[in-house]
Amino acid sequence: MPRQEEDILITIVVASVFFVLIGSFLLLLVFVFLRRQRKNKEEKEEMKNRFERTLLKTQLEIQEQAFAYISQEIHDNIGQVLSLVRLNLNTFDNSITEEKINQTDELLGKAIKDLRDLSHNLQNNRIHHIGIVESVRQLLVSLEKTGRFTTSFKTSDNFHILDANTDIILYRMIQEIVNNIIKHASADHIEISIDNDAADLITIQITDNGIGFDTSLLNQERPGIGLQNIINRSKMINATVSVNSSPGNGTAITLHIKPKSASV
Repeated sequence: MPRQEEDILITIVVASVFFVLIGSFLLLLVFVFLRRQRKNKEEKEEMKNRFERTLLKTQLEIQEQAFAYISQEIHDNIGQVLSLVRLNLNTFDNSITEEKINQTDELLGKAIKDLRDLSHNLQNNRIHHIGIVESVRQLLVSLEKTGRFTTSFKTSDNFHILDANTDIILYRMIQEIVNNIIKHASADHIEISIDNDAADLITIQITDNGIGFDTSLLNQERPGIGLQNIINRSKMINATVSVNSSPGNGTAITLHIKPKSASV
């Protein structure tokens, strides 16, 4: 009996140790799980905060660009037209001819149209209404009216954008790229193509025949180029940006936007 009791006692001790080890292991698993869950939650919160900061920064950049665009348009286009109207009005004291009246009327009509076009270019609701294709087409028409650029625009018949917000961000990116061409490229021709393939991968390419640049500058923070901001902004819509350029050979910037179903 003492031997049997000893065996039973040993069995109980071994079983107890085993259950303690199992319990400790389970507690360790629970601890690791909760720790990883907390870490994932913190990472998601940080990603959300980072996205909100990027979105705010983008909105401020767009606002600054809009103000600069308005100022330039008023000064370069509308201001000059109204100055000509004023000169014509100042000559009315000496002689008023039907030709001068018609010329002044045409200039005022142009100023009104330029204001209307400026308003349309700044309205997100209008982009929602007419879509990115027509918005880009009107942008290129405005460029050609300056007399400084020739343009070409190509798009596929089955093209469609994923959602309205993507329309806005893409159009603002295209505007910024075109603005960079105007400021830095010394180009006189701009081409834009918009297409999507059988897998609904959207491809937008903006090409100019300007002076080009060394693409290694994209890795440096240099004001005036602005392409790094476009690359950062593309992440908001699951897009990628590739830049093909070299000094003297123009620049081609290609945007690839994946459909949401492919990004999940």
